[in-house]
Amino acid sequence: MDRCLLWGGGNGYEEIINQIVFEIAKGNIEIVAIISDADSRYLKNKDGFFILKKEMIHTLDFDYLIITSTKYFEEIKKEAISAGIEQDRIIYGNIFKMPLFDWERYISLVKNPVSILSDDCWGGYVYHKLHLPFSSPCINISWDKEDYIRFVQNPLYYFDLPLEMEREGDIRKNLYPIGRLGEDDKKVTMNFVHAVTFQQAKVMWNRRKKRVNRERIFIKFAFPAYIENSSWLLEQFNKITFPKIAFFSGETNIKDVIYSPRFEWFVNQSERAETLIFSDYVRNLDYLFKDIDILKLLNNEENYIRFM
Repeated sequence: MDRCLLWGGGNGYEEIINQIVFEIAKGNIEIVAIISDADSRYLKNKDGFFILKKEMIHTLDFDYLIITSTKYFEEIKKEAISAGIEQDRIIYGNIFKMPLFDWERYISLVKNPVSILSDDCWGGYVYHKLHLPFSSPCINISWDKEDYIRFVQNPLYYFDLPLEMEREGDIRKNLYPIGRLGEDDKKVTMNFVHAVTFQQAKVMWNRRKKRVNRERIFIKFAFPAYIENSSWLLEQFNKITFPKIAFFSGETNIKDVIYSPRFEWFVNQSERAETLIFSDYVRNLDYLFKDIDILKLLNNEENYIRFM
């Protein structure tokens, strides 16, 4: 059981208190106190929790600080860090609102970060949504699908290779830099679509590569069923030994490849091409989290699919 301190007793607190109480009932957390300068002037406790001024924080023994305010989260976070609280002990209270939230599953991702390898921005969106630090170099990169499937079949091999320049970026010609790892039949290329120069891309890649948790890698892939090599991609995806998921706009019996009927509704909302729509659907986490339990998925639990 983790001992937690709540910072803030206002509207943010009211929005998550039911889930907080549920986690207490499950035996996952214990609330040490509420830090609230405003309430401490009039109240001694609230919902059975002691209310203290922030000056008292150094006298308390706790594992994690949960900031309940969404509006003032960054401001309070800076104040907490300046008070000596480590950043990895500060939790964004808003995550308690996510569907099927469970403290133990979430905190396992805090204690032992998962490195999400994704073929598009999905990994970055998930880190942002869960308010977890980016533990992957595969951020803001687009891939040729055959190169990507080759990369994720043996990512540890590629992480140990130097990133070389395939094409320099040229802002006047609206060209982004392209990097490569490996040579000949093992070569994979990466499109650094948010970088201006190759040197900038290389610095970002090498910095983020240091954050990789080699003991906890997760693979995400997504592609529509109608593309020419979809069967081959499914076959190659099935060979990956890491925890994984593929989103596919067709039906298959391959494990960890899912098709959501909700996608059909999503397509009907727009007149754009299916390729773009499918990519939009996968990256729209508000829709996607209605189909999968993301905390179970990232913790490599079997029953993460929410629909039948």
